[in-house]
Amino acid sequence: MKNFRLFGEWCVLLAATLVLVMVAWHQQWTHRLDASMLDLASDMRLGEPSDEIVLIEIDDRSLTEIGNWPWDRDRHADLIEQLQAYQPKLIVFDILFIEPTSSESDGRLAKAIVDAGNVALPHTFAPAPGYSAELQPVLPLEGLRRGASDIGHVLVSPDPDGAVRRFALEYETSGGSYDHLAKAVFLAAGSAPEVLPASESDPIVPMHSGGSFRTFSASDIVEGRAEADFIGNKIVLVGATAQGLGDRYAVSFHAGRIMTGVEIQANLLSAMLQGDLVYEVDAPIAASVLILSIVLLFLVFWQLPPKWTLRVSIGLIAVLGLASAALVVVLGRWIPVFPAIVGILVAYPVWGWRRLSSVSRFLDTEARALNRGKDEPDADGATGFDPIARQVSLVRGLIGETRERLSFLRSILTASPDPMLVFDADGALVLMNDRAEEVFGSEASRAGLNFAQLLAGMRTVAHAHEQELQLPDGRSFLIASADIGLKEGGTIVSLRDITSLRSSERQRREMLEFLSHDMRSPQAAIVGLVGAAGQSLPETERLSRIEKQARRTLKLTDDFVQIARLEYEGVKPQETDLGALLHEAMDRAYPIAKRKRIAFEAAIPEEPEFCEIDPSSISRAIDNLIGNAIKFSPEGMKVGVTLERTVEGGLTIEVYDNGPGLPEERQKDTFARFGARNTEAGPSAGLGLAYVKRAIDEHGGDISVCSSAEKGTRFVITLPCTDAQ
Repeated sequence: MKNFRLFGEWCVLLAATLVLVMVAWHQQWTHRLDASMLDLASDMRLGEPSDEIVLIEIDDRSLTEIGNWPWDRDRHADLIEQLQAYQPKLIVFDILFIEPTSSESDGRLAKAIVDAGNVALPHTFAPAPGYSAELQPVLPLEGLRRGASDIGHVLVSPDPDGAVRRFALEYETSGGSYDHLAKAVFLAAGSAPEVLPASESDPIVPMHSGGSFRTFSASDIVEGRAEADFIGNKIVLVGATAQGLGDRYAVSFHAGRIMTGVEIQANLLSAMLQGDLVYEVDAPIAASVLILSIVLLFLVFWQLPPKWTLRVSIGLIAVLGLASAALVVVLGRWIPVFPAIVGILVAYPVWGWRRLSSVSRFLDTEARALNRGKDEPDADGATGFDPIARQVSLVRGLIGETRERLSFLRSILTASPDPMLVFDADGALVLMNDRAEEVFGSEASRAGLNFAQLLAGMRTVAHAHEQELQLPDGRSFLIASADIGLKEGGTIVSLRDITSLRSSERQRREMLEFLSHDMRSPQAAIVGLVGAAGQSLPETERLSRIEKQARRTLKLTDDFVQIARLEYEGVKPQETDLGALLHEAMDRAYPIAKRKRIAFEAAIPEEPEFCEIDPSSISRAIDNLIGNAIKFSPEGMKVGVTLERTVEGGLTIEVYDNGPGLPEERQKDTFARFGARNTEAGPSAGLGLAYVKRAIDEHGGDISVCSSAEKGTRFVITLPCTDAQ
């Protein structure tokens, strides 16, 4: 019932927030905020203004040198004739010629327009007689209109904040559709109509700041003082900019706040030529984005804890703002997102208040339940700034004893040196200490598995008759269990780590095998050679065999001692040139290699390759590998030794031969101590490779082997060292 009530409140608040957002969007309550974001993003989208546009300003100097405003039409005719001498692509007037003057002046201007053949004229709109809400076009004088190459409207409609941003490239009236002057000029300049995106909304023009376009005074044109290179084959816009003349409009802060009409027309035409126009996305898409933002916010309210709702709310506001700006900058599309941001700012505190109210009721209910059924909770000792804080204090005091008991129980389990697990009456795991988590993983207690399922998931080997558990990583445990003895039932299981004990037992078995077999065999051979069995041999051969068996005993003893010393003393790293170390190892092996006519293939960098290693143990490991390669290689073959630095910064050593490869039983566990070995090429107890593996492990490195009868044997050692130079 409580969840249903809370869900109902969630739905009501969601619906109310959506209504608020849609009304704010439709009524443009947040227009100024959205417009500020739009202006900032539009300014970031702007490139350089089009160099095809030149402004001819009727400025204060023009009025001083040519005459006061308004000018006679003859002066405009003179301006057109003078401009034609510069051979512009188009001459575009931002001056309305809708009222007749003298027939001579109007006629001369009409003739100048006809002779030029590339003059575009503007027109405006005025309310239709008797219909104040409907506009009709007010066109230039008929004589001028007939001679003009193009005609277009220059209607300006400021946004609600008073700034000019949008332009109607096509203005619809009951009498037909009228193109904007900039669109007519854009098409007359040779641009394809399909270049302009089709959109129901009027395009938004990013405005360059005043003075961004190349400008000449009208007096410079009339007097011939302008440079022809800057006007020839350009689109020339003519407009009034002198103080008190012409139209001025509010624009964005980034464009300078106030701009003349001719500069606004230049910005519109430049944006069309440069592809900088921005279009507001269609209303259904904008509404969908706003709605989805609010729905996502409320899903977060429902699913995530309070600390995340604040983060997501702030993040959602940031994403909306950045996405809106990015769409303008990258794609030239704009979505007003501040209605959704307002919805988030309103919904978050309201939902927070609702959740706080629920928490307050919960604390009051729990306080009554923990107070052993009293009608009113005992408020003694409850402190706090407000009712919520006092309720929290009261509940904290009432559950203190329970917390202490639970803490005491957890302390016992945590302090135990062995893994301990507690199962309920149904056999499900309910509690375990840190040692047990290291064995079974922290997720095991939350899954509620029984002991058999835990063991199955670990792929362990359990010896039921011995109550012993062996993990895949080699650890071994003795299992001990006991009933808890409570009314509800349950079992506690303890695991005693006996890994070191089993390891010691294994090492003792291996040592006994070593002493009983490998060490005993050469000693028995020596005794036989000294006794009657050896008397039949020549003295020289008998002594040679005794020496061979003695050296074999000495070699086995030395290998065993070296492994034991490495295990108990570890390594002592120092900065060492591995290249020099490998050369020294090959030098030591050279006499043996020479007797078998075996040559070395060495690929070792000439520059030193330093690494923090124990030179003694690594040298012995390399000696073992090179010695084995020589020992098992046929005469006249080659043994390879290479050294190179890895991408990660370590060093890789390879030792390879072309021998018969390792025996199949040896390949199963190449580095096993006292493992399977081949004695055809000489005495061996498998200790040499065991030492190599131990030495590399002590350095934190890795060793791998690849062996076959066709390709021989290749050992690859990787040491995790960095360049010490």
